[in-house]
Amino acid sequence: MFQLPIRSTLITGALVALLALVGTVSISSVAQADDSGGVALTVSVADKLPNGPVEIHCVLPVGSRVDSAPVYVTIRGLKPFSHVEVWVHSTPFLLISGNADAAGDFAGSGTLPPDLEAGGHTIEVIGTTAADDPFSQVAASFAVTDAGTIGSATTSDTNGVLSLVVPAAAVAAFNAPVLVSNRSTTTGVLGSFAVSDSRVLTQEGWILSADVADFVNAADGSVIGASQLGLAPQLVSTDATGVSLVTAQTAGSATYPMNLAVAAPAQTVGTTVLNAGLTFVAPPEKSVGTYRSTLSLTLVSQ
Repeated sequence: MFQLPIRSTLITGALVALLALVGTVSISSVAQADDSGGVALTVSVADKLPNGPVEIHCVLPVGSRVDSAPVYVTIRGLKPFSHVEVWVHSTPFLLISGNADAAGDFAGSGTLPPDLEAGGHTIEVIGTTAADDPFSQVAASFAVTDAGTIGSATTSDTNGVLSLVVPAAAVAAFNAPVLVSNRSTTTGVLGSFAVSDSRVLTQEGWILSADVADFVNAADGSVIGASQLGLAPQLVSTDATGVSLVTAQTAGSATYPMNLAVAAPAQTVGTTVLNAGLTFVAPPEKSVGTYRSTLSLTLVSQ
């Protein structure tokens, strides 16, 4: 969970409210999601395989029996709508096949054949690049033990993690305050932050929520309720699917904590950049001064 201090100042005369984020948040501080409800699969990772004409991520569950071992493959950089095949060697076996989407991406899974003999094997991807060139690329190599389990693997990716990243020195940007129905109203934006989900194996999805504490004037103890801060989630960009925003909160009747965005399980993983519009309405009866609060962002796995 990230906590962002926020400050509101009431100025005499027009009783104008200003809201600004202060302080810094280290970009290296990453809030890891709680994945305790997920299925734990150990993946043995050696040096990454050589890069090819497309980006391939392949996950193999080391320790699982071959006849129940799922293989997950995601590919980027393909020709849109082109055909893709994923083969297991030495004895050729078609593991996964299908077509890329309109963006040239492909995701699929399959189960290894139960009669794979002990020893070394490879997984090969055959398709067409975005430049309309045919290619054949080894995505993984692995070994089958005498007991019929995957003993080791060299793959292009691990399951990955879910993380929340807020830029250092995060500061909200506000427009000039105006009077609306004789109440000081200030609008602005929270500033962009990102949810990065690289869990290509488990794909649990996630929920991002925000909480806002009441605003307190340290000088006289006056309090402005958190309900006076309206917050409207905004989607800046995403290369994931299944991400949706939650209905905005209205200044004066906002209720916290609130969900900002939700990513459905079993969807394509990726990075989602979010922002939020802010509207602060100062009650006219409150004394002038500086009011402080804290906005907290919490990211959890579904």
